[in-house]
Amino acid sequence: MGKILFTAHPDTVPEIITSGTTTGTALLHLPLETYYYSIDEEMHAKVERKLDLYAYVIYGSRLHAHYFLRWAKEYGQLERIQNLVNLVMDQPAATYLEQFHIPAVKPKDNARSIDLIEFLLRISHEGAVLYPTGDHKTDEIPGLLIELEMPFTEFQVFSEDSLDRETLEDYRNQVRNSGLKAILFHNESSILRVQTAFPHLNLATLKLIAAGGRVSRKLQKAGFKDVIDLNGDWNKLPEVVDNLINQGLR
Repeated sequence: MGKILFTAHPDTVPEIITSGTTTGTALLHLPLETYYYSIDEEMHAKVERKLDLYAYVIYGSRLHAHYFLRWAKEYGQLERIQNLVNLVMDQPAATYLEQFHIPAVKPKDNARSIDLIEFLLRISHEGAVLYPTGDHKTDEIPGLLIELEMPFTEFQVFSEDSLDRETLEDYRNQVRNSGLKAILFHNESSILRVQTAFPHLNLATLKLIAAGGRVSRKLQKAGFKDVIDLNGDWNKLPEVVDNLINQGLR
């Protein structure tokens, strides 16, 4: 059976990806991202002490929500988080928050960073923002908040490790022997990660699946026009997999 390459860390995606369903067995799951729970202790003390001074929490992705809510649960802060305005950029993050009975506010489907900030400005010009992040800070949102002179705090709740050479070589061998038919890109950075890790792959000969609009737009901008877009709804993936199987994924 041909495989669909998927490179996200398990903490960043819904359980449907790792389940023993047809979807799960069709995926060649080779995480190119290695994350782990990691708290900046000094910032932890500050945030815990002043949590009531924040009006908003902004989640850049499901990954940010996963580790921030782990912190909130560990330190008994979930109820206080529920009383804040929790802003998300996509449905996977919103769905994850709902598991903790936290209402999520999403400006629109497949929102960009600027869409979220513009929405924030429309609903209020007051109140500080708490932004959970990792130790590799490449997000756009903090820069936009600085530009607009909005008070905010970046709170590190996870760290990222690089992939070791032996694991990467093993991944490359698995891809070569898998009869690969498609690639599922879970975020924008996964496009470059896949191209860097597997330079022998010719993406033009494979079916390309995008988790949402931002990923789809980046692929199309790179010249890949026939992209299957999940539009942020991971529940569509089983249907997509079934269609690919019917088209000869096997």
